[in-house]
Amino acid sequence: MARAALTPAPLGGTGVLLQDIDTAAELTDGNSFPWRKGRRLYVANGDDASLTVTIPTPGTVGAQALSIGDATFTIGAGKSWLSPELGQEYRQSDGSVHFNYSGTTPTNIMVAALDL
Repeated sequence: MARAALTPAPLGGTGVLLQDIDTAAELTDGNSFPWRKGRRLYVANGDDASLTVTIPTPGTVGAQALSIGDATFTIGAGKSWLSPELGQEYRQSDGSVHFNYSGTTPTNIMVAALDL
């Protein structure tokens, strides 16, 4: 299965019901969305164990082409999380940001791309 693209949802002046826009996470191959300033990932961990979200960085820095470390965030069981604003260092060559998930056989993980 391929990485599943998320359709970003704008947050208007009246807000948004997250259960109306979230979708099941693609736990095997991950998710993505097109990079844009102010766009963030929302994750609801409905599992009974913690979940780790990894946001890979494709770039390198300096003459030695040192890798930029990936960002990882741990979301506790039954908790929700909104990512920080993601800079261009997370932008892949196709213009998207990738998200990978790991945990102890995670289930019931819902995600959404939000434009703040």
